[in-house]
Amino acid sequence: MTRYEPTPQEQAQRKKDALAERVEKLSRVRILEAIRKKLPDVLSQPDLEVVALDYFRRLGHDNHRRISKLYAWEEKKSKASWGGETVDYEKIASADVQAMKPADLNRFLVVCALVSDLYCPGYNPRQSLEKTSNLARTAARYKVDSAKIATSVRAELSKAKSKVKDKSKLAHKAISVTPARRQSP
Repeated sequence: MTRYEPTPQEQAQRKKDALAERVEKLSRVRILEAIRKKLPDVLSQPDLEVVALDYFRRLGHDNHRRISKLYAWEEKKSKASWGGETVDYEKIASADVQAMKPADLNRFLVVCALVSDLYCPGYNPRQSLEKTSNLARTAARYKVDSAKIATSVRAELSKAKSKVKDKSKLAHKAISVTPARRQSP
């Protein structure tokens, strides 16, 4: 059984690397502390953009798609490194977020905070929105009648479903009522 022991040069290199890592980490912490001390009471446009884009980046693919649809951003596909095509949601968001005014950035941040509540769990897709969710609490705070909206959507989708059924019934009747063509002898 052999036991590996680093050579003196390897030990020296490891110590050098560990010191460089500690210096880098502590430098970053101190930079952040210095920035924190200088942050104004009201965030500037570039600060809001940093926050908004970082938040968006952390949301995940499904929420990127939801926000892109909500804002009607064009989802341009590009070649991926693995050969397929993909949509770079971060690039799309970056361009649009930088074009936003501060008020729009504030709204975008709230939308990012609420978008994850759009997810309906696969194990129980009929589960209603929890009253403690951010979406429900924000709707209540802005006096949005969630029950009325749900009723309206249910009626709208039921109407659309009944129209499809009526059309298929009419098509079925038309097929069964149409007499067969007589062939002339």
